Amino acid sequence: MPANWSVSWAGATDQGKVRSQNQDNYYGDPRGRFLIVADGMGGHSGGEIASQITVDAVIGVLNELDWDEVPEPEVLINQCVTAATDGLKDWVKTHPDQSDLGTTLLLWIRTQGRVILASLGDSRIYLLRENRLFQITFDQTIESELRRRGATREQALKSPGSAYLSRCILASRTCEPDIISIDSRDSDTWMLCSDGLTREVDNEVIHEMMTRLFPRPPKDTVHALVERALQNGGRDNVTVVVAKLQSTTQINTENL
Repeated sequence: MPANWSVSWAGATDQGKVRSQNQDNYYGDPRGRFLIVADGMGGHSGGEIASQITVDAVIGVLNELDWDEVPEPEVLINQCVTAATDGLKDWVKTHPDQSDLGTTLLLWIRTQGRVILASLGDSRIYLLRENRLFQITFDQTIESELRRRGATREQALKSPGSAYLSRCILASRTCEPDIISIDSRDSDTWMLCSDGLTREVDNEVIHEMMTRLFPRPPKDTVHALVERALQNGGRDNVTVVVAKLQSTTQINTENL
């Protein structure tokens, strides 16, 4: 019998204890079909504008999607990235003083039996499955890219600009996102977050908290993780979105 999927999700964002404004944005589709997280950067208010433009552009693409015939992951994600990039380009045309604005981008898109994921920047996606926590995306920083190519941590950290993002949404150029497609399983719990969480809370603690709070609604996990980041310093804006999948089986009532 074919399975359907129900999704319960929750999200929250906080300015943190140091930043003067919140440049993070997130969005969850009311029908649970997609989730978006964007962590902006660039001058006074530039990051907030970049993340909002990006979120709005992606919403526009996905709201127009024929969900009965979803394109291949690469095609769909590239449509979203192109729309976001074009949105920033249009903004910069009339606001040339903000040409350095940009943003990270996370996409979680639920299709029939699978989840499509995309990442640009150092925001992260995690999956809690059968009490094991998997970090699905890697940080797209200069340091991380160099380590993937074989450099040691010490070598990568000595590289100029090692902490800078190697890929993100920009007005000046188009970057290639990482795209992943994963089969859904019952009770999968997904977490999308900006680096305001992962700077303050390491993976072991995230695992412990998500596992301990697993039976409770996603909003409890969201608020607990945000609060822990604030308790540990809150040096950056922090955004957390948690979604839990549950399978339901279609029953043929004609044979009952």
